[in-house]
Amino acid sequence: MTAEPDFEHDNVKVPFWKPVLFAALAGGMAWGIRGQYGHETGAMIAGLLVSLVLTHLLCPRVPIQLIVKAAAMGTLAMGIGGSMTYGQTLGLTQDGPLVGNADAWRWGMLGAAVKGSLWIGFCGLFLGAGLSGKSYRSLEILGVMVVAVALAVLGIFLLNTPFDIEAKKLPAIYFSDAWYWEPDSELKPRPELWGGLLFAFVALTAWFGFVRKDTLARNMAGWGFLGGALGFPAGQYIQSYNSWNPGFFEEKLLGSVAGYMNWWNIMETTFGTVMGAVLGLGLWLNRRRIAAELNKDTFNNRMPIPIELVLVAAHIVLLFYVEFRAIPYIDFFYDHGLIMVILPMVAIVSGRITPYLVLFP
Repeated sequence: MTAEPDFEHDNVKVPFWKPVLFAALAGGMAWGIRGQYGHETGAMIAGLLVSLVLTHLLCPRVPIQLIVKAAAMGTLAMGIGGSMTYGQTLGLTQDGPLVGNADAWRWGMLGAAVKGSLWIGFCGLFLGAGLSGKSYRSLEILGVMVVAVALAVLGIFLLNTPFDIEAKKLPAIYFSDAWYWEPDSELKPRPELWGGLLFAFVALTAWFGFVRKDTLARNMAGWGFLGGALGFPAGQYIQSYNSWNPGFFEEKLLGSVAGYMNWWNIMETTFGTVMGAVLGLGLWLNRRRIAAELNKDTFNNRMPIPIELVLVAAHIVLLFYVEFRAIPYIDFFYDHGLIMVILPMVAIVSGRITPYLVLFP
């Protein structure tokens, strides 16, 4: 039976502009520096700062255990999309040989929208699942994540293959630079994973939202999807406009400063700003659902601390070998965001200390 928490309506009077503005600022700053830290790890910085800003503003008197769990889940989930390649996708909209090719530009922007929507969609889904207060057991999270990985493999097989560079065979839906756009160029196409993440995202959203009936998780998955679909193309529009119209910003807006601008970083900052604002708006609109599922079982399903520490230790060891050693069979399995988050996510859901171990470092 769901409890009736006395903080249920504490956040109703929070004006919408606060979570929108401050989550946008946090997202813009964090996404602007994420490239300094790497793919999955860098993205987690944005998940961390946006999650903390939103929980600070919209979770007055919500138990700290719920806040840190939700923020840690959102942080990890933001890293899942870091496995996707996107440099050549953006290249379709701005690389010199393709400047002026409107079809390539439109295809590249569509690819940015697809990849951006999945990237932020996972964060919204898990942040919402953490904030709803619904009780989840570690074994069920482990099970559904394993199923999601299996479906991701199926999605890659169906949507991201064939991939045979020697024979110049690429998937039918391919959002990176290809011989279709530059038939006479020496290209190095990259394998794409968005199809696998799409299958996994749909499956996880269906499980949280409809099987477990977690309305906040389902709604925030949608808002995250929207934030990424708008944010990535919005940022790339600015960068590609500069490539298509050299001198415009220097002559019309910024003067000589434009010559010193890092346009890739401007793209990233814009992406983070937009996705943060949309996540902030989405959580504000769903603020009455925060902790609505909180009950006596929410914090009772705790795993023993020794087991929790074993999971964390295993994750750290595997992460060390992925980041600092080249061991093919470890990289093959663990150097993928969806797999990389399983052990810490299982430990977060029922753990006492793992959420803090994710947030503080």
